[in-house]
Amino acid sequence: MKKVRLLIAATVSASLVIAVIAAPAQAGSRIPSTVPYFGLILDESFDLNLEPDAFFANSKDPIGKNIVLCAGPEDELCTKTTDVMIIHNLPVCSVDSSFDCIKSVWAVDPSGKKIEGTYQRSLPANTRGDHEPYPLMMISAGRGLGGLWQIPGVTNGGGTDNYFVSLRINSGATKAAGTPLLSQKMYYGQVMAGIIPVKEISGNYKATLSQPTWAGGGEPGTAGPSYTPEGVRCTVTDVGICQSPQNFPEGYRFGMSVQFAQKLSGWFHGRIALPLVSQTKIDKGQLVEIEAEPVKVSTLDFTIPNAEIPESVRKLIFADRDWGVSGDSKGGIKTMLEGLSNPVTMEIMNAMLPTIGDKATKTTQYWSFRALNSWKNPEVQRCSEQQGVLGGVITTNALTYGDGPPIFNKATGALEYKIASPHLQADGELALGTYDLAVKSDVARCIYGFSNAPIQASISIINESGEQKIATTIVNERGGWLYLSAKGFTFSSPTISVKLSQATAQATAKTAAKKVTLVCMKGKLLKKVTGTKPKCPAGYKAR
Repeated sequence: MKKVRLLIAATVSASLVIAVIAAPAQAGSRIPSTVPYFGLILDESFDLNLEPDAFFANSKDPIGKNIVLCAGPEDELCTKTTDVMIIHNLPVCSVDSSFDCIKSVWAVDPSGKKIEGTYQRSLPANTRGDHEPYPLMMISAGRGLGGLWQIPGVTNGGGTDNYFVSLRINSGATKAAGTPLLSQKMYYGQVMAGIIPVKEISGNYKATLSQPTWAGGGEPGTAGPSYTPEGVRCTVTDVGICQSPQNFPEGYRFGMSVQFAQKLSGWFHGRIALPLVSQTKIDKGQLVEIEAEPVKVSTLDFTIPNAEIPESVRKLIFADRDWGVSGDSKGGIKTMLEGLSNPVTMEIMNAMLPTIGDKATKTTQYWSFRALNSWKNPEVQRCSEQQGVLGGVITTNALTYGDGPPIFNKATGALEYKIASPHLQADGELALGTYDLAVKSDVARCIYGFSNAPIQASISIINESGEQKIATTIVNERGGWLYLSAKGFTFSSPTISVKLSQATAQATAKTAAKKVTLVCMKGKLLKKVTGTKPKCPAGYKAR
């Protein structure tokens, strides 16, 4: 498994590349057209449990062998180089609130009751990656890869009420050679976070440590994830302990609040549903809260004979380019594509689905979000950066998705977002899609040139033939955010189309006294209240 990390490092936006295969992956391998078997692995696999806090010198190395681990930011290796890659897993604010930290974690039961979590300890505990704050770099203390939290009475599929919670920031520093790294301020790069239900099992496990180089090598068994006896990847390991991932309890929502010491802007992508987002200024910077339901995401892991490879896939995989692969040209090769948000990944997956019956290999639950770093539309980018805030959050349970915020189609006046996933779940049941767009109201008004008057919105699910699919949709504006949600639609490769509109001031005045409908939420219960000034019943929140 050591060489898998090189592929992730070499494809900066591809942290979702699957790393769960029995044979080691070869970075930069070409696939011969004579290979007898070809396989594909696509899995939602966050990096939260792969690397403790670390500083790597020479992060521009495309191969990874010269990306060398520094003993710390004061190490001569990090002083001499001009480029440093920084990995920082946030501590809990009760441990260190000097800069970035996780403030709280909670669950909301089906009745709408909020249950606060209690921080137990860091995982793993007391590792070589732990450190105190670095004030000039604006880096808070490092404590393991995240923390174990107990949410009392919120029993997961493993029969425990324990959850692993982590937020990781990947960033970099460019400086003059010889300048001490400790004097350089860290700026946010990739941000990723997750809540994972866990159950502790005992065994011959070791704490995760950093490898000497990003390409792998070093002391065996001390880096990268380990596995349960059933072959399930441990969420995180410590000495003699594996925290095994479990299913979420039914009907619960989960949330976390994070203190950021710097301005957080851009867009997030999430493996969550029906999110509620807030962003508040505080003395240390800003407090961001995200609460949502977990979702089920498909996985693909299959191998087919060479003769069954579709021609459209042949043109891509047998081209003159390198892939991350496992296996060999005689026995068969599996490839790990460059991230679930890469357009090539979506193209290859869609072409392969008919061959494998358009069915997932397995279906797994997730609660996670991460930064979207790709911009493809000037209006969306300009308005998001102009506001200087978190512009929006896109969430979906589709296996593959667009690698940036939605694209604004001037011709149709719609925000469009492309997703794709197997039509069937692993158990053969129809896979039903979820899509949520939470966009800062100021950003939406900037994109469309709207005034401060209320915004109206509609959401459509359009398949490849241009037909609109049936879905349950919700539209609401609350607390400076516009929320749009669609669920219950089928895959394989639909386009989500969101249209916003605004009545003129005169029309707004005429209809001011008309009745409007407010969507209220209590846990998973939804209630509509209609009136000229509707209010949610006690215990319900406006959605």
